Formats: sequence, C-alpha cells, structure tokens
Amino acid sequence: MPKFPSEGSAARVLVVDDEPEIVAFVRELLKSRGYEVLGTSDSSSVSAHLHSFHPDVCVLDYRMPHHSGADLLDIIKEKDPKTEVIFLTAQDEAALAVDLMKRGAMDYLLKPVEINQLLLSIDRALEHRHLLIENEEYRVHLEELVLEKTKALNEALTSLSRVHSATLDALSMALDYRDQSTSGHSRRVADLTAGVASSMGIKDEALVQVEHGALLHDVGKLKIPDSILLKPGKLTDEEWKKMRRHPEYGYDFLRKIEFLKDAAEIVYSHHEKFDGTGYPRKLRGEEIPLGARIFMVVDTVDAMVYERPYNIPVSFQAAADEIRRCSGTQFDPGVVEATIAYLGGHLPPHLR
Repeated sequence: MPKFPSEGSAARVLVVDDEPEIVAFVRELLKSRGYEVLGTSDSSSVSAHLHSFHPDVCVLDYRMPHHSGADLLDIIKEKDPKTEVIFLTAQDEAALAVDLMKRGAMDYLLKPVEINQLLLSIDRALEHRHLLIENEEYRVHLEELVLEKTKALNEALTSLSRVHSATLDALSMALDYRDQSTSGHSRRVADLTAGVASSMGIKDEALVQVEHGALLHDVGKLKIPDSILLKPGKLTDEEWKKMRRHPEYGYDFLRKIEFLKDAAEIVYSHHEKFDGTGYPRKLRGEEIPLGARIFMVVDTVDAMVYERPYNIPVSFQAAADEIRRCSGTQFDPGVVEATIAYLGGHLPPHLR
C-alpha cells in the first residue's frame, strides 16, 4: 500500500476531470494500488474537498468548466504549497507545460495517459512532497534550536555582563578612594554620562562602551605614584608631566581587554579640549569621541558642585554658566546644552 512517509497512512489523491468516465477509471486504478482516492467531475467543489480531504497529490484535467486546471493549481497551492499537482490534458503544448511547471505543477501528462506513467508520476510527486515536508520540519527544528541556543547564549552573556559590571564597579570604587574623590564619583559620572548619551540617541553596545569609559576614566592613575597623586601641594612641572600621562596609561590597560576596546578610546580622550589644547594628543572637535565630549561636561560639573578635598562646591547654575562660558574652547557646543539640561533634571535636588 503506498504510504505518505511523514504520516504513515495511505497517500491521499484527489482526481478532478469533467469527464466522469476518466474520474472513475483513475479512481479505481489508484484504489487498486492502495491509495485513498476522492474523485469529482465538478471543479467548483475542489476548494471544499481541499479542506475536508487534505490531499497529498491532485490529478487535474486542464480544460474544465467553472475552473480551469490553471485556476485550480493556484487554489491548491494557496491552500498548501506542498500539495503536488499533476495535469492530464489532451493539449500537447510545450509552452503550456512549461508555464504550469513554473507555477508549481509537478508533472504534465498527455491523454490517453499510460498507467505506468501515471503511477510513476504520482510516486515522484509523493517523494517530492515528502522531501518538502522533511525540509520544512528540519527548518522549523533548526529555528527552534537557534532560538534555544541564542537564549542560552544571551543568558550566559547577561551573567557575564553582571560579572563585568560588578568587577568594573569595584575597580572604580578603589580608584575613587585612592584619588581621594567623593565616594561614588566614578559610578555617578558614568550614570550621568550614559544618561546624556542615551538622550542624544546613542544606544545598545555603543552606550555600554560610553558608560564603561566614563566609569574607568581615571584607571590610568593606578600607574601614577602616590607621591604625585596624593601630594597635598602644587605639582612640579616634572610631576605634572607624569600626571598628564594617565589617560595614555588607562588606554594601554583597557585596549587589551576585548569588551573594553571602545571604552578605552573614551579614557584616552577624556582630557582633550574641543579647541585642540587638551592632552595627551591635542585632538580637536569631532576627532574627540562623542562619549568623551559628553563626559568632559559631566565630569566638570560634578567636580564643581560636589565637595572635594581641593575645592569649595558652587551651585549648579554657577557650574552651568562656567560650562557655557567655555563652550567652543574646552567643551563641544553641540553637547553643552543637552548635557546641562539632562544634569538639571537628574542631579540630586539639593545640588540643582
């Protein structure tokens, strides 16, 4: 008994021809070979049969009243593109055959059809349908597998990201304590810098890199001797020259860490000035990474409004006025107002 392999039951064949004698002949022939067969001479009933009978293969006449074989081909393929269609026709037209095959027909047989030829064509059609279904099942399985693996990878990356974040936070806190900064300075300016960057349209991994760069902006100071970093008085020219190398030291440290390569550029550039008079590379304008240009405004305001060992805090308005005064020289005019506006809405109320 012919089987449709993916279902393990007799293959179903729908026979449609406006000549009842042909329908009866083909139906009895295929039933004798073990197929489950439904035959009709009414082409207008095919849509209903497709929904109730669910054929694997349709054997169609080409010229019929109500619906032509070409019309039925479109109806069948719209219902299930994997249903195979074989045409029986008295028309020996190569162009017609090519057109039907392009539109999805499996075969095109001339009447009077040879029995063995018809049986062979149905076997090929069933085999082709089986391959289509197997490929579809494989594709669905592959997509499910990809989704499963992607979910597992995302969970692993999220876990790794949490580890990274915790490690970076601990490092930034250590830097704050060593530099005698206000507790939480690095995390605070990182959050504010990332907030400004997000409001300006920076997102996804680029935003993460901006946050990390701001968080670790002073990591290069680990290489600065305590005698210079913690010196209570004014630095000598030689000491100042060493101090000014900390962006370079920080860059050298971070650029070797794959997930911090872009953040390293912000660390390298956080003491540059918009007019090119900063250090260490004297970058000018948009040569300075956008994240660093935002950070410079945030960091300067933070240093002015919070109490530090080396300064008396000023009001946020005074800090904002100073930033505007230095717009175009020290700071990028393109980020100044957006940054001031964001800080005005996100600094603690007592500092605004």
